Amino acid sequence: MHLTMAQDLFSLNGKVAVITGGSGALGLSIAKTFLQAGAKVVLVARDPESLDRAVDSLAGLGDCRRLSGDVSDSRQVEDIFNWVENEFGKLDILVTAAGVQFRRPAIDFPEDKWDEVISTNLTGTFFCAKFAAQKMLKNNYGKIIMLSSLTAEIGIPNISAYAASRGGISQFAKTIAIELAPKGITVNCIGPGRFRTPMTADVLAEDHHYARLIEVIPIGRLGEPDDLSGVSLLLASDASSYITGQTFYVDGGWLAGGGNVKG
Repeated sequence: MHLTMAQDLFSLNGKVAVITGGSGALGLSIAKTFLQAGAKVVLVARDPESLDRAVDSLAGLGDCRRLSGDVSDSRQVEDIFNWVENEFGKLDILVTAAGVQFRRPAIDFPEDKWDEVISTNLTGTFFCAKFAAQKMLKNNYGKIIMLSSLTAEIGIPNISAYAASRGGISQFAKTIAIELAPKGITVNCIGPGRFRTPMTADVLAEDHHYARLIEVIPIGRLGEPDDLSGVSLLLASDASSYITGQTFYVDGGWLAGGGNVKG
């Protein structure tokens, strides 16, 4: 009896979810979790071929669709959410996992790369939240989950645009959470620490850098995409109905330890 109650609390049966950056490692892992919990999922990404591979990898888990689109283009974003509403009649959950990275010291950072990172990560999150919320308001219900980053809290060299975008997302989430709270819509962030994904592959390939990273993570390992499963399901389900405007850091204790070497 108690198990059934707990399962119902975390169930996503009948829910419709959109995940941007859905073909990336983190978005794909969240999509898998949502499908297993009973949601219908729409993956959004710019590259049609990567979307096809992503959807194929989720075959048999549930109703998973794909839409190609650029989140930095407001017209494309509006079209995406209009399509979702026309196809399913509603929108319950949004996860903004689309993101790009470029590494260079701030004094040498190219302006075009700054614009690219900010427009995709921060402005794209704004566009998606704006148009998703418009759909959610029709039912006075919604769950918006934004991927921020540990870099919203701590300084890491050579990623000024990325850190600025993720810090902006965390603050934007607080503001829109307050605006939407009376309307039955919650807004929260997940802030991954150092995760093993294609975006971090170049850094992790350097043995000395990898060893230094592990030293400051109390749990003693890097994050894996599936480490986001629990918190993403919590924030997407009715189990989090009284949680809004928060950022949940999934970092193996890095932030709590202040970046200090273990021991």
